[in-house]
Amino acid sequence: MKFLHAADLHLDTPFRGLSGLTPALREQLVTAPLRALTRLVDLAVTERVDFVLLVGDLFDQQGQSVQAQAALMAALERLNTAAIPVILSFGNHDFQADLGRWHFPANVHVFGSQVTTVTLTTAAQERVAISGFSYAQRWVTTDPIADYPVKTATVDYEIGTLHGQIGVAGDHYAPFNVGELLTKRYDYWALGHIHQRQTLNSQPPVAYPGNLQGRHRGETGAKGCLIVDSQADQTLQPVFHTLTDIEWADWTPNITSQETITRSDLVHQLADQLTLSMNTGLKLVTITLPASLRLNATVELALNQGAILAQLQEQAGEHWWPVAIEQATITEVTPLFGINAATWQQVGDKVVTDQAVAELAGKLLDEDFLNTALLEDMSSAAWQQQVMRLLNDQYHLTMGVSDDAD
Repeated sequence: MKFLHAADLHLDTPFRGLSGLTPALREQLVTAPLRALTRLVDLAVTERVDFVLLVGDLFDQQGQSVQAQAALMAALERLNTAAIPVILSFGNHDFQADLGRWHFPANVHVFGSQVTTVTLTTAAQERVAISGFSYAQRWVTTDPIADYPVKTATVDYEIGTLHGQIGVAGDHYAPFNVGELLTKRYDYWALGHIHQRQTLNSQPPVAYPGNLQGRHRGETGAKGCLIVDSQADQTLQPVFHTLTDIEWADWTPNITSQETITRSDLVHQLADQLTLSMNTGLKLVTITLPASLRLNATVELALNQGAILAQLQEQAGEHWWPVAIEQATITEVTPLFGINAATWQQVGDKVVTDQAVAELAGKLLDEDFLNTALLEDMSSAAWQQQVMRLLNDQYHLTMGVSDDAD
């Protein structure tokens, strides 16, 4: 058995945080999610998948443009022509109170607002049960997992689809915890809603594929979908496939200057290095200058006012477009419990893993940063930084000392 798992297509998505775009570049950005969708269908056909799962937020909003609707229908019809079933659901962005207005091709099964199960038979005559639901309103605040059936012996594989996030009852987006997912004994959980690709459990896989196209500078790197293939031992193994030709990127140039750098020299070095390092697709680049780079008052003012960014945009190459230019700052790191930062980093890398966070987050949601991280996206590095800050705060509270104590 082989299938494609994608989520958060966000067709009609607005690219945020961009300025100075040429008309041609603006058109390229507007159509980027649609091109990614075309590549998704190409991949499904090439890989000869048994079915496609689209897990919520197909569109960026409840109301969709004619262009976005037409693109989705054309993609589904291509899959219909290839005899590839599609099981889809709507999420919190594109919630649908009335599914009756949609007229999908015959190969498409749409989940309603209640958890239901559809059963397919693959080309190899394997029986696959797939359960899920769609959002009928913007928020689903109750834990839906109790409504999912436990895997039975009547099927070869059982798959759960869920557009939601780790949390507790009362949270907005179908809150769940990994432990309760595993009690269903499913072979795979196809998740949606979190735009950062991540695996919450390795076997059976509990996976977010991430979104189809990065929408702003916080969604860096390759975006795409997962192809999930059955192994000899009947476990399922997801493999990521990129579908985008436009990526957001963070980049730090290698600029060495013993003296204060001039504005023209700075722009020249940035343009040359970007052209050398960005040579495929299109990268929307946030540039962070080294903290050690010496800028005089005039250059620093031009940087802060956006003049250097505008000048660099005028020299933008085929494969890069500068989104922002900032300079890193040097911050003092206070040792925690008398332990140096390197040791804390080693502990954080081992202890504060994605899986550990997934298992413990439900108990820690009274912390504001955890709620923010689950509603949006937060990297493992950001998790580590926040957890270390909390430990430091707790230590000082316990010891009755302040941060500025000797």
